[in-house]
Amino acid sequence: MYDFIVNPNARSGLGGRIWKELEQLLKEQKAEYRVHFTKYQRHASRIAEEITTDGEEHTIVVLGGDGTVNEVLNGINELSKVTMGYIPMGSSNDFARSMKLSKDPVTALNRILSGSETAYIDVGRLTFRGHSRRFI
Repeated sequence: MYDFIVNPNARSGLGGRIWKELEQLLKEQKAEYRVHFTKYQRHASRIAEEITTDGEEHTIVVLGGDGTVNEVLNGINELSKVTMGYIPMGSSNDFARSMKLSKDPVTALNRILSGSETAYIDVGRLTFRGHSRRFI
C-alpha cells in the first residue's frame, strides 16, 4: 500500500494536475494506494504523523517540493519503518537533484513502483531553544 502525500499547489498548481495523470497510471497498474492532499502549511507533517502512528511499516510517496519533503520527514513517527518516495514538483528540487532522481513524474512513479532503486539517507536533527527539526 502506498500513501501519497500530494501538494496540489506545488509549482502554481502543477502538482494537482500531475497527480491526475499519475493516478490514472496507478489505476491501470492496479496499485493499492491512498492519497492525501495538503491544504495548508505544515499539513504534510500532520498527515505523515497520522499515517505512521500505528507503528507499522509504510511507504509514503511525496509529490511536491523540498518543503513538502521536509514537512513529511518531520511528521514521521518511526523513521526506520518508513520507505519514502519522491516525485519532485517544486521550483528548485534540491533534494531530487542531490539524489539524482528523475524530473519526469511518470519515470519517477515507475521507479517507485518497481522498488528497484532504494538508498539509505542520513537524517539529522537540529534543536534550538526547545524546538527540534529533522533535515536530510
